[in-house]
Amino acid sequence: MSRRALKAINWAALAERIPESEKNVLAAFKTKSDLYLRKVQENPETAPKIDWTHYKKVISVPGMVDSFQKQYESLQIPYPADNYTATVEAQEKEAVVDIEKFIQESNKEIERAKGEITRIQGLLPISEMTMEDFKDSYPEYALDPLNNPTIYPHDPDRQPGSEKEEEKSSH
Repeated sequence: MSRRALKAINWAALAERIPESEKNVLAAFKTKSDLYLRKVQENPETAPKIDWTHYKKVISVPGMVDSFQKQYESLQIPYPADNYTATVEAQEKEAVVDIEKFIQESNKEIERAKGEITRIQGLLPISEMTMEDFKDSYPEYALDPLNNPTIYPHDPDRQPGSEKEEEKSSH
């Protein structure tokens, strides 16, 4: 195990991707991250080297320096196990797949919408249409007295046989 700290985070790129309402949360997170990074960097990566020969000359108690040296050199500081990197990387891969799928679906929807815009731009303005032109352009909305006769006010729920019309007549 080793001590690791991410040294470079592109905070500007993160700031571009989040909404304005979350900017203060990002600023607080950046402050905490910078504080943590400073604390990590204050301490050396490895334990400092000790001049044991100097202490053997200065300390007269036999075996004391040798005992301390042995204990110091056998000291192992355990770092916490990294249990999250693999999970985060797996989630990132899933997110990339979902994003690609969303982009493809969005591009299809954009193309469909562009086709609809082109179709609508090719139509006569509604103010200049006759009823026949409207029926040809919007058959799903136009009145069709020959194939689908309706009664005034021509609303779907006020036609004979509709659920709302049957509810009104049963009361």
